[in-house]
Amino acid sequence: MSNQRSLKEIVDIISSEAGLGKEEINQLINNKMDELGEFVTALGAAHIVAREMGVDLSSEPKVAVPPMISVDQLVPEITNVNLLGRITRVYDQFTFKKKDGSDGVLQSIILEDKTGTIRVVFWDQKAAEFQNGNCSAGDPIRILGAYTRKGKDGSTEVHLGIRSHLQIRPSGIDDENLPKSKTSFSKISDMKGNEVDVSIKGKVTQIDDILEFERSDGSKGTKRGLIVGDETGEVLVNFWNEKSTQVENLKLGAVITVVGLSSKIGLKGLIELHSNRFTNFTKEETAADFMVKKGLVGTMQKEGIKIAKLNEISDINQLISVKGLIINVNTVHEFSRESGNKGKVQNITISDDSGLMRVVLWDDKTTLIGSNDTDKMLSIVNGNTRKGRFTDIEIHCGNQTQADLDEVDMDIIKQYQVAFANLADITPEASDVNIRGAITELNPVQEITTKENETIKLQSFKINDQTAEIKITCWRDNIHKLADLSAGERIEIYQAKVKEDTGYGHELTITGNSFLKKAIHNDMTPQGFVPSSTISNLGSQIMSIDDIEDIKEDETVTIQATVVKLIEKQFVYPLCPECKKKVQVQDKLYICKDHGEIEKPTNKILFSFIVNDGTGNINILCAGKLAEMLIGMSADAVSRMVVEQESEKAPYSILRNKGFENSELIINGKVNKNQYLKSLEIIAKSIEEVRYKDASKNLVKQIFTE
Repeated sequence: MSNQRSLKEIVDIISSEAGLGKEEINQLINNKMDELGEFVTALGAAHIVAREMGVDLSSEPKVAVPPMISVDQLVPEITNVNLLGRITRVYDQFTFKKKDGSDGVLQSIILEDKTGTIRVVFWDQKAAEFQNGNCSAGDPIRILGAYTRKGKDGSTEVHLGIRSHLQIRPSGIDDENLPKSKTSFSKISDMKGNEVDVSIKGKVTQIDDILEFERSDGSKGTKRGLIVGDETGEVLVNFWNEKSTQVENLKLGAVITVVGLSSKIGLKGLIELHSNRFTNFTKEETAADFMVKKGLVGTMQKEGIKIAKLNEISDINQLISVKGLIINVNTVHEFSRESGNKGKVQNITISDDSGLMRVVLWDDKTTLIGSNDTDKMLSIVNGNTRKGRFTDIEIHCGNQTQADLDEVDMDIIKQYQVAFANLADITPEASDVNIRGAITELNPVQEITTKENETIKLQSFKINDQTAEIKITCWRDNIHKLADLSAGERIEIYQAKVKEDTGYGHELTITGNSFLKKAIHNDMTPQGFVPSSTISNLGSQIMSIDDIEDIKEDETVTIQATVVKLIEKQFVYPLCPECKKKVQVQDKLYICKDHGEIEKPTNKILFSFIVNDGTGNINILCAGKLAEMLIGMSADAVSRMVVEQESEKAPYSILRNKGFENSELIINGKVNKNQYLKSLEIIAKSIEEVRYKDASKNLVKQIFTE
C-alpha cells in the first residue's frame, strides 16, 4: 500500500505521526533531494524522511484528527490533551541544570483559542522542535498528547513531554475557529501590582546605572532599572541578571516592547515591573510621536477617593488627597542627607476655588513638574500634611504619594482658580489679597538708602481691574518677580500684602510669600476691553479725534470708529527669538532663514480689522501685547488654542463672543502705506472702547473750552 501513496499523502502521514507542520516536512524532503542529487525522486526522498523519523508507511495513514479540547475546559492533572490555538506570546528559551547534572531546555508560549489563554511549556527536544519551527506570535499550532499541571501562580499550564506532538502552522484548519491575531500591551495606569504576565510598550525616559549585588548564598547578581512611559503614566522596570545586559545599549527616548514581566507594589507605594527568565525584550525601529504622560504610577485608584478642599485642610501629619491648579513653580534644589545620599526638593503652589496651598515635592517627584507647567492640574493621592516653614500647613509628596499631572481646558481652569478681590473693595483688614488686572504703569528699578545707611532696590507699578487702580511696591530681592513683566500685560498676583493707607489711598506690597503670573485669559471685562497703558480714561482728558478721510501717511493719529469687519487670516505667528522674524514650519520643525532650526520659537499675535468713522474705512493692524490685551490671552495660550482646535482662525471666535465686531473704539497709532493693499492703514499703539457716559462728559468739556 505504501508505494501507491502520493507525495501529499505521505506528507500528511508524517505530519500526523511526527507532529510537524507540512512546511517543515517539505523542507526536509527538499534537503534530502539536495543531499542525494539525481539518485532520488521527491517521492523517494519522502520515504527516506519518513523512515528516518520512525514513521511507518506500511499501514494505513492516520488521517483523522483527534478531538480538540478548549482552553476553558482545562484543569490541572489532565493527560492526553489535544489543543488547537494561536500563539499570542513567545518567551525567551531558558537553559538549566537538571538534578542529574545534564542540561535541560525550557521554552514557553501563551496560546489562545476563542475561549481563553493558557501557558504552554515545551521541554528539551520539544523546545528544540518549537525553536526550529521559527514560530512567532500570530502562528496557529496544534498540540497532541500533552498534559496539564498547576503553575507556580496557581493557574493551569499545558506541558509537552517526549510522547507529545507539535504541529506548527498545520494545514486544513478553519481560521474562523481561531481568534484573530493580535498583540496586546497593558496600559501602565491599568496595572494593579499583582500581575504575573505583563507586556508593555513604552518610551524609555530614564536609565539607571547597572547595580551589582551579592546574594545570601554568596553568588553575584546584577540589576538595571529603566523608567518606561506611555500615554497613561510611567513605571519602573527592573531587568535582573542576564536580562540587565540586554538593555545596556539602550538610549533615552527609545521605544521598547517587553513581554513576560511581573508586577508588584514597591516599598515606595509605586508599581514596579520585574523581569524573569521568560522575559523577552525588543526595540522598536521608530520612536516618533510616542507620547508619554509624566509621573510614576501608584497603586491607589482615583475612584472613590475623597478629594479635600484646600481650605478644609487643618491637621498636620495626615494623609490627604487633593486636586489643584498649579499657579507657581519654584526651581528644584539638591541637598545632602546625613547618610551622604543626595536628595532633591521642589516647592510649588496650587489653588482651588477655596484657597491656596504650598506643595513640597521630594526626590523622584521633582521630575513631575517643570517651569512651564503652570495652569495644569495636579492630582495628589496620599500627600502628607506638615507644619510649613512659611505657611501654617503644607502638603508633602514623598514615596507614598501618587501624583498625576494633566492638561485642562479653560473651563476647568476657571473652576480651580481662587476668588480674586476687586481692587475697589480692598481694605486694610484684608491683610493678604489675591488680585488681577492689567499693568497700566511700570516704573524702573530705583536704589534708595535707608536710615541705617543700607542701599536697597525697589520697583513700583500700577494695575487696573476696571473697578479701581492701585499702586504696588516691590522691595529688595523680590523685584526679580517683576523681571518678565511689561506695561499692558494682564497679571495675577497672589498673597500681596495690604499697606496701611498713608493718605494716598491703599497700596500693596510684594513680599517673600507673594508671587505673580501672567493671566492666560480675561473675564474681568466680559463686555469690553481694558484701556491700554498709553491712553488714559476718556473722562480724564480731552482728545483730538481725526477723521479717517483726512489722515495722511506717517502721521500719528487718534480716530474714533466702529469695527465693521475682522480680517480672518493666521492669528498667531512663531518668531525666531534671535532676529524676531517669522519662522517656517517644516515636518514639525521650526526653521529660521537666518538662524536655522529653532528649538522654541517666540509666539506673537498679529491680526487686522476694518473700521469706519462715517468719513471712510481704514485697516487697523494690531500686534504684540496690545493684541493680547484685546483677546484677553497670552500669545502662548492662543498658540495652544490653535493647536488644540486645529484651526488658525479659532481665536477670532473669542473676539466675536466679546462683541468686538460692531464695537466703537478710540484707536491711536501711526499711519502706514500697506504695500500689498496699496492703501493706508493704522498700526495701533493703543485701543480703548468708547464708554458713552465718559464720552458725553468729554464732549461737554470740549464745548466749554472752545
